[in-house]
Amino acid sequence: MLVPVMFLGLERWTQWRVFEYLPPVVWIFVFPIVLSGLRIIPNSSPTYDTFKAFAVPMFIILMLLDVDLRATMKVAIRSIGVLTFGAFGVVVGGIAAFFFFKGQLDPESWRGFGALAGSWIGGTGNLAAVAEAVDTPPTMMGIVVIADTFIFILYFPVLFACKRWAKPFARFTGVTKESARKLDEAVSRLEKKSNVIDYRDILTLFGVGFLLIWIVGHLAQHLPAKEGVFSAKTWQILILTTVALLLASTPLRKVPGTHSMSMALVYVYLSMIGAQANIHEAANAPYFLLAGILCIVLHAGFCVVGAKLFRVDVHLTAIASVACIGGAASAPVVAAYHRKELVPVAILLALAGYALGNYLGLLAAYGCRWIL
Repeated sequence: MLVPVMFLGLERWTQWRVFEYLPPVVWIFVFPIVLSGLRIIPNSSPTYDTFKAFAVPMFIILMLLDVDLRATMKVAIRSIGVLTFGAFGVVVGGIAAFFFFKGQLDPESWRGFGALAGSWIGGTGNLAAVAEAVDTPPTMMGIVVIADTFIFILYFPVLFACKRWAKPFARFTGVTKESARKLDEAVSRLEKKSNVIDYRDILTLFGVGFLLIWIVGHLAQHLPAKEGVFSAKTWQILILTTVALLLASTPLRKVPGTHSMSMALVYVYLSMIGAQANIHEAANAPYFLLAGILCIVLHAGFCVVGAKLFRVDVHLTAIASVACIGGAASAPVVAAYHRKELVPVAILLALAGYALGNYLGLLAAYGCRWIL
């Protein structure tokens, strides 16, 4: 637990430029590999199993309670269309890349592609959720985290540079000034959630979360499963995702602390998975990186097609793309560079990505497995 504390603290206090290229999430995963290699912390432990049993379903519930689908649809319906196209672009790209490189990849890489798709459609929480649902091995998780970071570093500058193409892109997609004005008006009416957390809020969220985990866990045990392919854990992730999205339309969504608590659990989870990884087994990492690059190129192509169909400008297209690939941490950065008033829309799109990530990440995983 102190590993994420250390690297998140270093990023905040030092503002070293290295974190612009290798964000804390990479160090949070890699440093425990070193610690376990030196026998400072264990490579396996019952503590890890206990933590995973409650932490993964808990952060899914907390993360998705922030998703106000109704508000998102009202404010950025056209952008949601682009985001959805981009999300399916990740799925199609992942399956196509797996098909193209399957001769060079470990057959179990289908589990890694599911985790990577979860990350590139939602975020780190979705990556962890899909990885748990399909039992992605810790070593494969190491390859996924490296590919996720490295490819995003290559893609991120493109999302800034495309601002220069605003006029030709607008002519290509048929954007009007009237539609831009209506979007600005809708953004100004968005509801803000409090960031002040009370101990009663924490008790409420954990209480509801544990109750849901208990009920859904029992239900998942009685649903059809196939060993090594579709497990009770997969059912648990899918059902919890759906139930959490439904609860997000209730007053429970207004309880503060959901994002802070979910991200704390995600970072500790990644640190723990790093401790279990064996980096010497990561022989197919270069091919996985090449496959990931092909995947993101197809994602970008799908975003452009979506922008044309929904008549969206280059600013919202870039924001929709980064909301998929980079999540809630990166989307506001790109939005602020393109148009500052679109920052709330960027956050809403990233939350919509959270909602899609688990479903489509699993779709990508089983699409890749079907190719085998």
